[in-house]
Amino acid sequence: MPAPVIVRDVFHRLQEELGEEDAGITFESGPGPLDRIDVMVHRAADSSGVTVFTTVGMSVESMPSRDGRTGGRAELRLFRRGHVEPQDEGLIAICLANLAAYPWTLGRALGWGEVVTFPDDVPTFPGCRRAFLAGPWTDEQTDSIQTSTEAVRVVNVVPISESERVQALALRPEAFFSDLLDARDVFTPPNP
Repeated sequence: MPAPVIVRDVFHRLQEELGEEDAGITFESGPGPLDRIDVMVHRAADSSGVTVFTTVGMSVESMPSRDGRTGGRAELRLFRRGHVEPQDEGLIAICLANLAAYPWTLGRALGWGEVVTFPDDVPTFPGCRRAFLAGPWTDEQTDSIQTSTEAVRVVNVVPISESERVQALALRPEAFFSDLLDARDVFTPPNP
């Protein structure tokens, strides 16, 4: 069966922005409308660059919300500084695919400014069992992907430590993330 138009549009827009992917990992038979989630991997060109992981397929349907309104459409993105080993790419992809299914397994949309918890550390981010969900924080990053159907929000997954989670709960999301960006490179694990 051919991919829905919105998913094809997302895929093509990501290729326009990031270039052709270096690898792609497919997960089939997800919950609800998510028959398939692909996680595209755009590898860092060198150790100072970033490897970018993006989901494609989460936007096939609007996310459910608790109040019965639409939660909008979204795709996830995670950045990791430097090269990532192939086995770790697979683990990060599993983590993102599971998070992409979250709205349909729990009946609640994901959005900017939220903190989510994982059962284990985010792969390659030791000590980070949580992630802050952020919008763009540089002019080069996009907040949404324009498609022929509707805009798809880009949700950046930023792994955080337990102490950072405590700070996130004490501050407004914008203030917390601004402080976090000033404190460390969010593309790498925090120092213990």
